[in-house]
Amino acid sequence: EPFVLQKLKDAIEAHYRTKHSASDYAEMLNITPKALAKITKAYFQKTLTDLISDRIVIEAKRELYLSAKSIKEIAYELGFDDEFYFSRFFKKRADISPQYYRDTVGFAAAV
Repeated sequence: EPFVLQKLKDAIEAHYRTKHSASDYAEMLNITPKALAKITKAYFQKTLTDLISDRIVIEAKRELYLSAKSIKEIAYELGFDDEFYFSRFFKKRADISPQYYRDTVGFAAAV
């Protein structure tokens, strides 16, 4: 695995709550967005945006599953200003709405 990809994974892990664009990570790693995209796609068979989104969805699912926080709170903590945009983002990536995920899998289902 190229060194830059290890640094990318570390950067995503550290900043996924605040930085959602591929260009933010390219700037952090002092590499052009196009070059980083090419390396990422070649190695992971995913776009950089997909990697960032996957990490956000993992955290969103964890919060929905383990906490009683409102969806609005979770959206805000993950860097979304609009809870409805977050819900659309989550539904597009997870094929299920955040509320339905919580009701069927999460904390509320266990209570």
